[in-house]
Amino acid sequence: MDKISRERRPSDEQLVYRPAVPGDSRAIADLICQAGGGLYEFLFDDLIPLVSAIDIVAAGVGMSGGPLSYENCLVASSASAGVVGAANFFPTDSLAEETFLSLVSDRFDHISPMLRLRDRGSMFLNAIAVSGNYRGNGVGTHLIALTEVASLEAGLSRLSLHVWVDNVVAIKLYKRHGFSEVGIAELAVSPRLPHSGGSLLMRKILPGPAVGKSQR
Repeated sequence: MDKISRERRPSDEQLVYRPAVPGDSRAIADLICQAGGGLYEFLFDDLIPLVSAIDIVAAGVGMSGGPLSYENCLVASSASAGVVGAANFFPTDSLAEETFLSLVSDRFDHISPMLRLRDRGSMFLNAIAVSGNYRGNGVGTHLIALTEVASLEAGLSRLSLHVWVDNVVAIKLYKRHGFSEVGIAELAVSPRLPHSGGSLLMRKILPGPAVGKSQR
């Protein structure tokens, strides 16, 4: 990600695309929670009194070493509005299921089928979201493109993600970007997680040779 430079696009000159910094943590956490479609609220709300899911995610983004860390994020930033888009991604094989399940086993047990359904050897796009006023202007498309570049630079020739099966709009969007369906993680119904049909794993084979780390 260090190789990704600050750059502007002709169609959105007010935006700068760059690696995230610790000061972006709160804004990134808000976008990650939006992208999760209630997942992080399911996992973290009411876990600690007076501490929200966004608070917990922001703490994770602000620290180094974890999957949600700012080190694993790219942002689109506006001079007037600050961070308006973010992508969080990391190598799928770096996600240690046991680390998560030991935190809040009952809640993570519920989503364990999602954690186990992975495309090993790929870069996992954990979250991508754009603030409302900036949607529809290619910001998400550019963040995906930069994520693909970072994946290839890391020696990973595939990009994978999870999306709720009932999020038809997002699935169509990812298919337009070249992602295909791999499999579905079926989850038990929960009133605290307002989705049906489970979570769909999608994958994209990236064009061009991967560089850096050797392929698995």
